[in-house]
Amino acid sequence: MGASKLEKQKQKLIELGVMEPEDTLVDFLQASYVERLVGKLGKWKQGWAYFTESRVIVITGMLEDNIVIPYKTIRELGKCSQSLMPIGITITHEDPETGNQITDRISLMKRDKWLNFMAEKAGVEAA
Repeated sequence: MGASKLEKQKQKLIELGVMEPEDTLVDFLQASYVERLVGKLGKWKQGWAYFTESRVIVITGMLEDNIVIPYKTIRELGKCSQSLMPIGITITHEDPETGNQITDRISLMKRDKWLNFMAEKAGVEAA
């Protein structure tokens, strides 16, 4: 991905308030995420995943909160499927405001690459 394209996206993320200027945007790609409904129930929706040096950001729809997960809050990573496609990642992380454990699910191409990237940044084993 070109440096100018990454810089343009970084500026958009800074304007949204989901990324700090001193952070580095590594890459971004189209992804799906599970919109949390009740408990573990949810619905897959389209979005974009942005991987920085300190967090993963999933830009969701206009009516939902974006998903921002600092790697340092990740407690567990695993694999899941989106429907029958084995391209999903489960991310269990600690909510910095409440301390509660939250599990988000995203699906994207090159799952193993991004699973290993997050595991290394978070210092956890990828299941």
